[in-house]
Amino acid sequence: MGQMDGMVAMVTGASRGLGRAIAREYAREGASVVISARSQSPTGLAGTLEETASDIRSAGGDVLAVNCDVTDEEQVNDMVRRAVERYGRIDVLFNNAGTMVLGESILEIDPARWDRLIRVNVGGPYLCTRAVLPIMMEQRKGSIINIGSRMATDPAQGGGVLYSASKAAVHMFSLCLADEVKDYNIAVNILSPGSLRSEGSAAIPWTQRDWHERVDPSAVGPSAVFLALQDAGSFTGQLAARAEFGATWGPGIH
Repeated sequence: MGQMDGMVAMVTGASRGLGRAIAREYAREGASVVISARSQSPTGLAGTLEETASDIRSAGGDVLAVNCDVTDEEQVNDMVRRAVERYGRIDVLFNNAGTMVLGESILEIDPARWDRLIRVNVGGPYLCTRAVLPIMMEQRKGSIINIGSRMATDPAQGGGVLYSASKAAVHMFSLCLADEVKDYNIAVNILSPGSLRSEGSAAIPWTQRDWHERVDPSAVGPSAVFLALQDAGSFTGQLAARAEFGATWGPGIH
């Protein structure tokens, strides 16, 4: 028996890295998993949605893979429609899809790149959340998990004006939303995964300095499962750091 038996979880940005790790973890815990990503990585990173789906099926899991650009409202709504048609419900939304621009000054970032990152990092969670909320509200239960960052709260972390601003927006979006939907028994939390050994991180030259200190994305799995099981009456409106899971928050602590 898994902790998520009978649940339906949607994970965006699931073609590689953290999204793939969480989708696999949810499936191992018994959830039916709806995974999405763009059909082709704009940055050319390795990993595809089909590979993630194959991993889950090979392990005996149930998965629905949907090519989806989270900045496109029509595609997002179609993904949610297909999920409900197949499973009849959505219990968890893990808003993982995101992109990074680091180490560049405001004068180096042209308006088109600024808008593109904001559309992905802030607009994506907005569109996906807006699409699944009516379902969760009707169920009177659900859990929405947004990916946060230390760069959203500490300028010394090196996120820069664009990435840090986008993650700060995600933090406040989540905290305000948690209050907005609490009467529907829906939990909304921010998961800050910390430094990961992912395909995206490997493409950033300065991450090699602390590569040995980073953790595999699979290390985030247990904390993501815990958050998936929450509702508004148990744990919501929190900025939860993966590194503190089991110490300051988690089973028996919250």
